[in-house]
Amino acid sequence: MSARPGETPSPASSLPVPGGPAADTPPDPPEPGGPARVRYAPLAVLSAAAGLDAGGVAVLNSALPSMGARFGTSAQNLSWAVTGYALAFAGLLLCGGAMADRLRRRQVLVRGLVTVAVGAVLAFMAPVFWMVVAGRVLQGAGAAITMPAATALLTSVYPSGPTRSRALGVFSAAQAGCYGAGLVLGGVVTSAFGWRWVFALQASAAVVTAAAAMRWLPAGTRHHRSRLDLVGAGALVTAITLIVLSADLASRPGGGRLAGVLVAAAAAGGYLWWRRGRTRDGDAVLLDPGLLRSRGVRTAALVASVFYFCVTGSLFLLPLYLQQVRGMSPASSGLAVLPVSLAVTAAALVSGRLMRTRGPRPLLAWGVLLTAGGVLLWCTAGPHSPYGGAVLAGLVVTGIGQGLAFPAITATGLRDVSDRAHGSASAVTTTALQIGSGIGPTVLAGIAQAVGAGGRGELSLSGHHIAYAVAAGLLLFVGLPAAARLDKGSRPK
Repeated sequence: MSARPGETPSPASSLPVPGGPAADTPPDPPEPGGPARVRYAPLAVLSAAAGLDAGGVAVLNSALPSMGARFGTSAQNLSWAVTGYALAFAGLLLCGGAMADRLRRRQVLVRGLVTVAVGAVLAFMAPVFWMVVAGRVLQGAGAAITMPAATALLTSVYPSGPTRSRALGVFSAAQAGCYGAGLVLGGVVTSAFGWRWVFALQASAAVVTAAAAMRWLPAGTRHHRSRLDLVGAGALVTAITLIVLSADLASRPGGGRLAGVLVAAAAAGGYLWWRRGRTRDGDAVLLDPGLLRSRGVRTAALVASVFYFCVTGSLFLLPLYLQQVRGMSPASSGLAVLPVSLAVTAAALVSGRLMRTRGPRPLLAWGVLLTAGGVLLWCTAGPHSPYGGAVLAGLVVTGIGQGLAFPAITATGLRDVSDRAHGSASAVTTTALQIGSGIGPTVLAGIAQAVGAGGRGELSLSGHHIAYAVAAGLLLFVGLPAAARLDKGSRPK
C-alpha cells in the first residue's frame, strides 16, 4: 500500500549513498523517437507503474467481503490481505531504493512489475486464503522495488525546473486517480466476475506496463557504488517486519506474550542497525541513523504512522460495514466509497497552494482534526441510516482532511533536511506510513472482533463503532500534539 491519494511520491532511490557517487549524477538521455514520444510516453508509463500501487490497494477493498465469504475467514484474518502487502512494502522499500541506485533503473522497474504480476497470479489461483496472502506479500515486494525506480526514472527523463514539476504533478495525480478508479473497478469486477478477477486485472496491467517500459523508457546506466552493509540492512528490514507482526499478535487473544518477544527482537534489530550505521566500517548504510535526529523527520514519521493507521484501518472496515451490515453489493460499496478519493484530490490541490504561504503546521493540524472527525461520524451510522447522512459526510470530511495532511506530512519531513538528503527523508516518511498501513487493518479488525461478531463471523455494528472511535482517538491524541509542536513559521524547503 505505497503512495496514497494526494501524496507526493518519495524519491527513495535518488538518495545519496555514503561512499558512492553524488545523487546528482547526470540524467540518463532519453531514447530518440520524436518530441511527443519523449515527452509523454515515458510519463504515461511511469504514472501507470505508480498507479498500480495505489489502485492495487483500492481495487481489493470492495472484493474483501466476497473473499472472506469464499474462504470462511474472520475479518481479522482477512485484514492480512492488506497487512501482508504493507508489510513487504514497508520492509523492502529502502532496499528497493538501493537497487535503483546501483542497477539499471529500467531493469529494476520491470523486475518489480513482473513481481507484482506473479503475486497477482498466485492470489488468482489460490485454493486457500493464505495463498492469497502470500500473493499479496509478493505484490508488496514488487511495489517496493517499482516505486523508487519509477521516481528515479522520472527525474532522469525530465530535467529539473518547470518540466519536472509538471511531470511530478501528473505522477502524483495519477496515483489519486488510480485509487478512485480502483474503488469502482474492484466492486464492478467482483460483482460481474468474482473477486479472483480483480487479481487477473492487476496481473494484466502489470504485464502491459512492463512491456511499455521496455519500449518507451531509457535503459539507464549501472552505477558501481560501495558495498552495502548487508548485516545492517537485514537488521533494519527484520525490525520493521517484526513491528508489524507483533501488532497483529497483540490484537489476538493470547498473543500478548509472543508479541512482547517480537517487540524485543525488533528492538535488538533496530539497535544493531543503529550501531552499524554509526560505525559503517567503510560500507554504505541503507539509511543514515543521523537523519532521525532531525525534528521534522521524526515528526513526519510519527504523524504518518498514526495517520495511516487511522485512514487505512477505517477504510478497510468501511466496505465490510456497507456490505455486511447494510447489505450493499460489492459494486455499490465501491461507488459509495468513491467520494473520499474525489475529496482527497480536490483538497490536495488547494493544500499545495496554501503550503507556500502558510507552511505545513496549520494544514497538518486541520488535516488531522478533519480526518479524525470524519471517522468519528461513522460511529453514528446505524444499520438503516441513509447513505447521504453520516457515511457520506464522513467520507467527504475525511477526504478533505487527508488531502490537507498528505502534502503537509511530506513537507514536514523535508523542512529541516538538505536537498541532498531529501530522498532518504522521504523514504523514512514512506516507510513509517506503510507500517501504519500494515498495522491499522489487523489491529482495528481485532478490536472490532473482540467487541462482538455477528453471524457467519461478520463484525457487529458495535464492533465497527468501537474500532472507528479507537482509530480517531489515536490520531487525535498522538498526531495532533505532534503537529502542534512544529514551529509556527516553518516553511517547506
